[in-house]
Amino acid sequence: MSIVFLIIGLIILAGLVWLATQPADYEVIRSRVINVSPEKVYSKVVDLKHWGSWSPWLMHEPDSTIEYGDNTNSPEGWYSWNGNHIGSGKMKHVSMIENESIEQALEFYKPMKSKSDVYWRFSPVGDATEVTWGMRGKMPFLFRWMSRMMDSWVGKDYEIGLAMLAKQSGDHSDPFEISFPGVIEGQPVNYIASHFAGSIGDMKIAMSEGFPKLFQAVTDNNLEINGVPFALYHDFNQKKDEVICDMAIPVKEAKEIAGFNIGSLPMQTYMRTELAGDYKHLELAWYSAFSHARMYKHKIKMGKPMVERYVTDVREHQGFDIKTTIDIPLKS
Repeated sequence: MSIVFLIIGLIILAGLVWLATQPADYEVIRSRVINVSPEKVYSKVVDLKHWGSWSPWLMHEPDSTIEYGDNTNSPEGWYSWNGNHIGSGKMKHVSMIENESIEQALEFYKPMKSKSDVYWRFSPVGDATEVTWGMRGKMPFLFRWMSRMMDSWVGKDYEIGLAMLAKQSGDHSDPFEISFPGVIEGQPVNYIASHFAGSIGDMKIAMSEGFPKLFQAVTDNNLEINGVPFALYHDFNQKKDEVICDMAIPVKEAKEIAGFNIGSLPMQTYMRTELAGDYKHLELAWYSAFSHARMYKHKIKMGKPMVERYVTDVREHQGFDIKTTIDIPLKS
């Protein structure tokens, strides 16, 4: 028994030593040039009553309970949120220099207690404004392992928030919007597909070339299209830059065509995410989709392909009018 306790003690000691080597401090910073004057974008940040229109977290649960203090655009002004899925917390203004900077105190109550300092900088760039949004803090000793992960956990939320802030401030040069219709029942469908395995960059080229060839093959073989084109992602490893997917067109009846595969999707329950905007924003939409699934504790059905459906024809639509849905398969 003493040997067992010794081994456990050594494991605990090794863990504490490793934690001691990890940084306690963390900082997340993102910037974006927004094509409006500093005073326009500053007003959307300094008045906390505007945050609901561009917050990358409140969009996951818009019916959360929101409360405001007095004078939400001055020092000591605050707003708090309490949701069943996004947790609860409070943001308070500490100080500000009009149209130049804001300092804030952020406190989370759920899902875990923490405190951070948040800061904003508004720098003129010609007729536009470079907006910098940052957060810094210190992790308790036992949570130091989280410090290095904060940038990857929060950074994309900041990118989404800055993009939404741009749109709300009047910059419509590259708008997009992410929404969550909820759980849907996907109906069975047959399809003709072109298979791809390779890098993320090569996949984008393959799709731009592959879908026109698919449509041509379907037309040449007099197949009746039965829905919108889609991609089936069997594996997507961003760290290794590896993708395995099928570019597909749904048809009433699939038949063998040289150079292409045929297949079928069964009836399946999905959690759906919708993107309105250019395809280049799909990475942020996928990030939001998985964040939403995690917040709502959806159980993802591993081993089943995830589906990216191209609702509008990109040859006929631009910008905000391009609609794409992301369907993540769920366990029944």
